[in-house]
Amino acid sequence: MKEKGKELILYAIWLCLYILCVGLGTVGQMEGIGKMFFILTALIFFIPGVMLLVMGIREMNKKTVLRVRIIAVCSLVLTVVLFCVNIVAAAAGRVSPVLHDLLNLVSAPMFCSQYWVISLFGWASLLSASFMKK
Repeated sequence: MKEKGKELILYAIWLCLYILCVGLGTVGQMEGIGKMFFILTALIFFIPGVMLLVMGIREMNKKTVLRVRIIAVCSLVLTVVLFCVNIVAAAAGRVSPVLHDLLNLVSAPMFCSQYWVISLFGWASLLSASFMKK
């Protein structure tokens, strides 16, 4: 299979995992086996991104590396901005479910895993690895 085909398949898998994480992020708090499944799903979410990054670095494909970098930067920046907006809104006494849902859409693995540090670490790892050279 051509490398472009593999790349498209990995992006499609990444999109499907994103949709799964968004859906699981709306379920709420889980306990026991369910919680372990949610955490595992959030961790698996980052595997296609890592594979794309490794493939891009190995083949010296700057476009692929740049795409992964842009996705990671956008997720991190939008997560921080929406998180701060949510805190300010809550402090002002105007809790907004719309802002909460937007944060879920921007950082789906964060809500899915229920441990926010997992998602932030995953995105930060992808971002920092995108600056590595072969």
